[in-house]
Amino acid sequence: MATATLTKAHVPPVMALWPVDPTSKKEDLTQLQNHLLQAAYLEMSTVPMYLYAMLSIETRGSSQWDPGMGAFRLIRSIVVEEMLHLSLVRNMLVALGGRKKIKFYDKKFMPSYPSLMLHRWPELTLHLGPCTKELVRGVFMEFELPKQDQTTDEAIPDGWYRTIGEFYQSVGERLAALDKKTKGKVWKGNEPEFQYVDAYWNKDGGGAPLIVSDLKSAQDAMKIIVEQGEGIDPKSPSVPINPLKPVPGLDELPHYTKFKRIADGVEPLGFVHNLPTDPKSADYGKKEEPAAHSINTLFNAAYCYTMHMLDVIYDTSWKDLAPGKENQRYHLERTFISLMQGVLVTVAETMVASRLHGPVSMIQNPGPTFEFYQLPEQGKKAHLIKLCEQTMHYFPELGGDNSVLWLLNKMPDV
Repeated sequence: MATATLTKAHVPPVMALWPVDPTSKKEDLTQLQNHLLQAAYLEMSTVPMYLYAMLSIETRGSSQWDPGMGAFRLIRSIVVEEMLHLSLVRNMLVALGGRKKIKFYDKKFMPSYPSLMLHRWPELTLHLGPCTKELVRGVFMEFELPKQDQTTDEAIPDGWYRTIGEFYQSVGERLAALDKKTKGKVWKGNEPEFQYVDAYWNKDGGGAPLIVSDLKSAQDAMKIIVEQGEGIDPKSPSVPINPLKPVPGLDELPHYTKFKRIADGVEPLGFVHNLPTDPKSADYGKKEEPAAHSINTLFNAAYCYTMHMLDVIYDTSWKDLAPGKENQRYHLERTFISLMQGVLVTVAETMVASRLHGPVSMIQNPGPTFEFYQLPEQGKKAHLIKLCEQTMHYFPELGGDNSVLWLLNKMPDV
């Protein structure tokens, strides 16, 4: 295969951590697992990027009829489906005996920005940025570009695919080849009780988690991922809300088309906060921007705690049920939703609604940096509470009844 040199942005470390070889034998289990690990990173890389743009759209105190609400909801539905895709990819890994191979709370796994999109050639650099038509058209739509046979005649680097569609097609072929070679025994290491099966958060998107136990269920999981966005056939103007059990009339737009509605102005953006592009913690100096520094630290800690809780959920069997006690897996899944929606999103919304110091002519709001934060080995919950109490000096609304602080006190200490 002809190769090219990567010259732009940062190549994600997962390329070296879990290398893939498009020319390798389809029956190679390690290569299939590495493909799925990179697929998980690929799905994960969209979540902070889309959330950042979504949060930049002013909705606090807005009427549901205000401009921007439609665009906000469209992006939110895409984020929900990307989270579904992430859980389906991890379920496939668990089914193939790879449960211990992935940790979400891992500096090498968590995306940073700017960085290169995996398996896209020519290069596409991903950014955290306020929602604009230019960002949506130039980055988001390009990320969700429908299946293409080949995007360019240009040589590509070793270990890369030209498109996500090509990448996922290879994953499907490898699943089928390995299942055939082993006569179905490749699934013997499956631990279904550790898979994610209940989408308590999936109220704004299509599809649902499913247990992967054989080739058919793995192909069903792939069908959901591909049809909703990554690698969809460009001739399909819509996709079923339930890709596995389609009902006539119950359709939705694929991710590319949803973003196109924003880029074309069909869904107006309304007021968008002036957030920085690709912010880093160092941009919010403790002396120069104490409020932004404090709330961004809290956000990153809560973000990493959310990733850590996902890991704990995947290490907790839903079969474990002590007599007379609540199922621990169920409790973790429910409190995870409260952490994500009530803590993480609320802290981010509070942050983007504040102001950075600077000239009046350069008014800018701080945006969350989605960076890795090293939580203590013990006392993670207490650490978050302490950070929240410190941040309340600048943002007292984080305290009180039904507040971020109130919710943190109700979180499990994991």
